[in-house]
Amino acid sequence: MPQAELNRALAELSSLIFALAIDVQFIDGLIGRLIEQFAAIPTIVGLLSLLAAAAIMANTVALSTLERRRQIGILKAIGLKSRRVLKVMFIESSLVGLLSAVLGIGASALLISLLAASGGITIPLPTDARVTAIALTIAALLIGWVATFLSARVALTERVMNVLRYD
Repeated sequence: MPQAELNRALAELSSLIFALAIDVQFIDGLIGRLIEQFAAIPTIVGLLSLLAAAAIMANTVALSTLERRRQIGILKAIGLKSRRVLKVMFIESSLVGLLSAVLGIGASALLISLLAASGGITIPLPTDARVTAIALTIAALLIGWVATFLSARVALTERVMNVLRYD
């Protein structure tokens, strides 16, 4: 039916007893909008999960740095400069960040391939999945470095005598 005559035809059909005239395009548009809104939920959940993982990772690195104040004090007491100690800590946080990213991404890829191989749920991977994996790995490294820098800054500026005396 031509679009110009649609409203007139709906009005005529609605005037009949026990007849309900509905425009299918309206329902189609409504369902399309609902699907678009629900499609954003996995993205939001993913971003919230990434934020939670970043907070947990930063907290872990910061706590491990603060718990190692005595070791930092000993390294400084035997002559290592603060910059060298910070480099050692950056290497450690880099390894932790890389390992966590590789384990997380690897476990996800393994789970997806197992689900696909079992004939159950098939989850299509986006075409830019490698780019996303690399971006997540870089994000894990950056989070580890920032957490290390912020927590080590306090431990490195403290006097060696104070650290070794009270621990």
